[in-house]
Amino acid sequence: MSQTISTRNMTREEWLELRRRGIGGSDVSVIMRKNPYRSALALWEEKTGRRPVGGTENEYTYWGNVMEPIIRKEFSKRTGLKVRQKHAMILHPKYPFLFADLDGIVTDADGKKCIFEAKTVSQYREDQWEDGIPEEYMLQIQHYMEVCGMDKTYIAGLIGGNRFVFYEVNRDDRLIEELIAAEVSFWNDNVLADKRPEVDGTSATTTFLNQKYGQAVPDCIVLPQQMKEVLDRYEDVSRSLSELETQKTALANQLKDALQEHEKGEVDGRIVSWKKIQKMSFDSGKFRKEEPELYSQYQKDSSYRRFTIEKSAA
Repeated sequence: MSQTISTRNMTREEWLELRRRGIGGSDVSVIMRKNPYRSALALWEEKTGRRPVGGTENEYTYWGNVMEPIIRKEFSKRTGLKVRQKHAMILHPKYPFLFADLDGIVTDADGKKCIFEAKTVSQYREDQWEDGIPEEYMLQIQHYMEVCGMDKTYIAGLIGGNRFVFYEVNRDDRLIEELIAAEVSFWNDNVLADKRPEVDGTSATTTFLNQKYGQAVPDCIVLPQQMKEVLDRYEDVSRSLSELETQKTALANQLKDALQEHEKGEVDGRIVSWKKIQKMSFDSGKFRKEEPELYSQYQKDSSYRRFTIEKSAA
């Protein structure tokens, strides 16, 4: 049977500290490298106390908290199902470092208890919901069902402030087995062992490294010897990509040559299109030349670190 820790009278700081001591639903997509905004490296730093855990509330999380009771009420209005708030952190019976902090619990028409999850979705992310629930949220609710020992979740979302959707999701034991293995490994092999996760190729990790090491020191260090293998592999992959890009362009040119002046062509049930696109663009060079003072007023300073590889002088 799952244990619970009451969160009813906790301060936000106490709640964040409690979250740091385990793996919650929002951490799962990070561990699985499926979260576009959070890196496993950042998560590891949070769990090992190297960085604060969501110490400041941004506009997105603020409005998510504000809209949660409204989404809960609308879901009940549309389904006739009552949502009960838990006000507790539920711990996995076998792995107590895995927890669920639920938005609510629903008792469905069959009398079974189900999980309720509310999402406030930006209009910019509306397309991610076109084919159903985004993967990061699916991983989250499957984690919740495993921790709580439940078989169904109702997830409701308010998209762009004016579109309400809700889905009924059943437990996926095969996916859950994969999640639990990854979560247990991350906690034992990385957090408790204080071993930094491997640097991966996700966009979230790229952003994390760019922010963490945004300021460059103008010197040259001797890299660890094992980086020679990484560098060799990087150059091999770069050459392969270049060759594949050339092959891709050649194949596209063959198709264009077959189309000639025709806009579309069909073969083997597939349609090849080569359309003419007309668009307007801003001539910044001409504007700078003709209106230099006005151009300077609209310039914005920005900086980034450019990554290159070159032969050393030695």
